[in-house]
Amino acid sequence: MCLGIPMKVLRFEGSVAFCVVAPRPGQQPVRHAQVDTILVPDACEGDYLLVFMGMARARMEPEEARKLQDVLEALAALAAAPAGAAEQIVTHGFADLCDAPPRLPPHLQAAFDAGLTEA
Repeated sequence: MCLGIPMKVLRFEGSVAFCVVAPRPGQQPVRHAQVDTILVPDACEGDYLLVFMGMARARMEPEEARKLQDVLEALAALAAAPAGAAEQIVTHGFADLCDAPPRLPPHLQAAFDAGLTEA
């Protein structure tokens, strides 16, 4: 399984961006990487990119990058958490989902609204 990691572009050399894992305000960057940006040619210094296996796949808004970083940190914390700590980790790391009602992806919602009961 591949995970997309949000990274912030520091500088470029040709189509290679030198990036850091999206740092939190007031924190030092944790990991540096060289990222191929051939699939995102309009990327600029300061942009946030969604990176899979060393390649940028898309530009991200800073808020979207922060939310994804929260999720990744929550998953890492869950993997290392002692018994009983999961609820607090999930509530913090997935706050945007915990307060939202369940919803279907748009194409499935349209099928449901049309009365379809099978794919």
